Amino acid sequence: MNKRLDKGAQAPEQGKRARTRKRLIEAAAAVIAEKGFDRASLEDIAALAGMTRGAVYGNFKNKEELFLALIETHWKPIVPPLKAGASLKEQMRIVGKTVAGVAKERRKYAAVATAFQLYTLTHAPMRARLTEKNRAIYRWVEKELVKVIPAKNLPMPVKRFVRVLDAVTTGLLFTYFQTPELMTEDVFVAAFEALACTPVQN
Repeated sequence: MNKRLDKGAQAPEQGKRARTRKRLIEAAAAVIAEKGFDRASLEDIAALAGMTRGAVYGNFKNKEELFLALIETHWKPIVPPLKAGASLKEQMRIVGKTVAGVAKERRKYAAVATAFQLYTLTHAPMRARLTEKNRAIYRWVEKELVKVIPAKNLPMPVKRFVRVLDAVTTGLLFTYFQTPELMTEDVFVAAFEALACTPVQN
């Protein structure tokens, strides 16, 4: 009974912490979008969130940790609703439509995503950290993909195919962010369908 009371007492505090983190993450998105990562200060972020700098450090180790939380919140891996038994071309059409939809949703965070790309390019420790995170994501996608599309139906080894999908996705997203009028859904779909036209490697 005491354990139940303890858990109940902790819940409001956990909820408050989650709300605080969310406010700080959204404030960071606004400040970084305006100033970039290097010029965004924790004071600016805290002020926009209506909090103190101490509140930031109470939830994040440093500005980089807050930046990572922001990216992880708004830049999660895209998971298309693939259909078991469908042809590879149909699967790629689904991927194209899904990525096109996500591009519209994420455009408001384009400046933040670009700032993250720049920061990664200029900070070796972040590149190393991102490499490990991406490697883990790739392994997970590889396992999930072959559950829906047999490896023998892919135009290349699954390990390489997953990396190609990621590269195409990233390129399309950032091109859309820059020139959305030119990057229609048909362009997204065509880009991924082209992968299904590549001869299958045995």
